[in-house]
Amino acid sequence: MSKKETIIATILLILFGTSMHFVHHVPFFNHFLGYIFPVVESVMAHMKMVFYPMLLLGIYLAVSRRDIREIGAPVLASLAVMPLIILVFFSYWIFVRHELMALDMVIYISAMVLAVQLAKRWRVKPFVRNNWGLWIVVAILTILATGFLTYNAPDWIIFEDMG
Repeated sequence: MSKKETIIATILLILFGTSMHFVHHVPFFNHFLGYIFPVVESVMAHMKMVFYPMLLLGIYLAVSRRDIREIGAPVLASLAVMPLIILVFFSYWIFVRHELMALDMVIYISAMVLAVQLAKRWRVKPFVRNNWGLWIVVAILTILATGFLTYNAPDWIIFEDMG
C-alpha cells in the first residue's frame, strides 16, 4: 500500500469504526445487527470496532489485488491490537472508575492507526501470506466469538456497559 492509500484507508476505517458505535441507536437496529455492531458502551465494543473495519480492509485488499493472501495481515493486526485496547483501558479505569470519552477516542484512533501500520508491515511477511487459510479460519472464529459474547457475555468487566 502506498503512503496515500494507507492514510486514506486509515481515515476511512476510523470513520467506519466510529460510526459502528452508534448503529444500536437507529430505529431498525435488531438482534442480528448486534452480532456485528456494538450494543453497549464497553471495552468489547471497542474491540469489535477494530476487528470489523480491519476485516473489511483485508477483504478489500484481497479483492482489489486479486490475491486472497492479502486478507491475513489486517486480521492478524486487529487481533494483535485488541489486547492493547484492554490494557490501556484498564490502565486508566483503575484510577478514574468511569469512562472518559475523549480518552476513549484517543485510544480507539491510536489502536486503528497501529492496526493499519501493523497490517501494512505484516502483509509482505511470508508467514502471514503463506498461512492465509489460517487467518480466514481465525477471522471466522473471531466473528463467532464476538457475536456469541455480545449476548452471552460472562460477568467480566470488559463486557460491562460503561456508558
